[in-house]
Amino acid sequence: MMQPHRYLENLVNTANPVRLVILLYDKAINSLKSAVEIMEKTEPSPEEIERKYKALGRAGDILAVLDGTLNFEKGGEIARQLHEIYEGLLNDLLRVVVQDDPQTVKRIIKVLENLRAAWVEAEISLKKKGRLRTPNRVCGEKAQSLAATL
Repeated sequence: MMQPHRYLENLVNTANPVRLVILLYDKAINSLKSAVEIMEKTEPSPEEIERKYKALGRAGDILAVLDGTLNFEKGGEIARQLHEIYEGLLNDLLRVVVQDDPQTVKRIIKVLENLRAAWVEAEISLKKKGRLRTPNRVCGEKAQSLAATL
């Protein structure tokens, strides 16, 4: 049986760049949903509270990775708009860490779900035009890094 980190590494190695972004959105959304579930409990255990903070931190790390990979030269106005969105979401997440606010987290999830849907549409469109190829192999270190983020 393949170990989970090897599975993710293989997934990262064989995914096209747009699919990698979609996978990052998936992980951020799932992390935030886990955090909301814990926030909405009347008396979460200390372990659950720790999991909530880890989930919020994971989502913040992913948003930082997404923001850090923006190419303003090639992406132009879209990259600038995404940067502003990611920056705003990161600021919202910082506030959520200080004061439990599941409604803000739900709003962040909705924004990420909408962005994810746009990336899925872009992937379909690029595939139809033959402009999206699966890389032969992402360099091992980069694949391990992305797999760790996922």
